[in-house]
Amino acid sequence: MAAPLTGIKVVEISVAMAGPFCGMLLGDYGADVIKIERTGVGDDSRAWSPYFHGAMGYYYAAANRNKKGIALDLKTPEGVEIARALIEDADVLVHNYRVGALERLGLDYESLSRVNPRLIYCAISGFGATGPLSKEPANDLFMQAYAGSMSITGDPEGSPAKMGMSVADVGGGMFGAIGVMMALETRHRTGRGQRVDTSLLEGHMAMLAQFFTRYFASGEVPGPSGSGALTSPTYRAYQASDQWIVISAFNQRMWKGLCAALEQSSWLEDARFIDPQMRSLNRRLLIQMIGDEIIKQPLSYWEKRLQANDVPCSPVNTIDKVVTQPQVQARDMVQEIELEGLGMMSMAGLPIKFSESPGAVRLPPPRLGQHTAEILAEMGYAQDRIQTLAEQGAIGLDPGWVKVEATPSSPG
Repeated sequence: MAAPLTGIKVVEISVAMAGPFCGMLLGDYGADVIKIERTGVGDDSRAWSPYFHGAMGYYYAAANRNKKGIALDLKTPEGVEIARALIEDADVLVHNYRVGALERLGLDYESLSRVNPRLIYCAISGFGATGPLSKEPANDLFMQAYAGSMSITGDPEGSPAKMGMSVADVGGGMFGAIGVMMALETRHRTGRGQRVDTSLLEGHMAMLAQFFTRYFASGEVPGPSGSGALTSPTYRAYQASDQWIVISAFNQRMWKGLCAALEQSSWLEDARFIDPQMRSLNRRLLIQMIGDEIIKQPLSYWEKRLQANDVPCSPVNTIDKVVTQPQVQARDMVQEIELEGLGMMSMAGLPIKFSESPGAVRLPPPRLGQHTAEILAEMGYAQDRIQTLAEQGAIGLDPGWVKVEATPSSPG
C-alpha cells in the first residue's frame, strides 16, 4: 500500500528547523515536497558545520530529506511568479517566515486561496499571526526563555539551562504537521482548505501543559528540578560508582521495589517516606539517602538489582551509545542514505510505523537548486527560458557539490 500522504503536493518555504521539520515529516510519509530556497545561499542551516563529506551541513541534512529543491530569488517578479504557480497547484504550503513576509510578496493565504480553494496554508511563526508580538522574530533559545521551559530546566542551585535539543523549533514543526493533517481531514469533508496558524510559543506552551496546570492548581511557581521531577525523589538520576543511572519509581509498588533493591526495608515503615506526599515533603533527605546507596556500586550492579525488583531504570546514555542500542536498531531508527557522488550519510529514522502504508527515506537532502531545471520543465518552461531566468538571477541551477572550507557552526 502507498505511504499515507502519497499524492499530496507540498511547497515549503522555510529555513532552519521548525518549517523544514514539518515539511520533512510530510515527505517522510509520502508527500511530494518541493523546498524553495534563496538563490546563492539557500537555507541558512546549509552553512552550519560539521558537514557530511565536507559538503552537506548536518543541521540542514537533519530536516530536509525526502524533498526536491528549487532555488528562487523571491525579490524578483519572475521568482515570485514561479513560487505562486507552484503553490496554486499544491495541496499544502508550509512556511516559517516572519508574519507579513510572504504577504508582502503577494503570497498571502487570501489571494492564493481564491485561485486554489483547496490549499492548506500552514504558517509557523515565533508568536502566532495575531497579538502584540506577532511580527517579532523568535528562535529556539529565545522561546525556551520566553515560554518558561528554561526556568524549570537545570540544577535548582544553578543558572537557568537550555534544553539540549531544539525543543521549541522541533515542537513548532510537529504541531505544524499535526495541523496540516487535521486540515487535510477537514478538506475530505468540506472540499476546502484553510489557514493553519501555529507558533513556537504555542507549541512550546502545549508541551509544558502540566507545569501550567500545576501552577493554576497550587499557585506555586514551578522551578528547576535538576535531573528529576519537581517533587519525587524516586524519579531522577543518581550517580553510580562509574556513571549516572535514572531511577523511575513513580508509584507505591515501585517504591517498595526500590527499597528492596537498595536493601532498605526499614524505609517502608519510616513515617517520613510512608507515601508519595511525605516523600515529596522530605525529598532532600531521601535524595541524599538514596544517593549514598547508589554511589557504592557500578551501573551494571544497580541495573540488575532494580530490574529484578521491577523498578524502571536506565543508564544516562550519550548519543554514541544510543545509536548502538539493539532496540534502536530493531526499530530502524538509524538509517543510511547515499549522497550521490560523495558517500553515505547516517541519520535518525522515521518515528511512526504503519502496518499497511509505511513511510520511507526516499530522497537525500537536496543540493541547492538541485531540481530547479527539472521542476520548471515539468511546469512547462522551455530550456532556453530556464537558461535566461538563470542568467537574470531569478532562479538558481544546481552547481553540484560545493565543498565547505570553514563556516560558523550551528546555534544548536
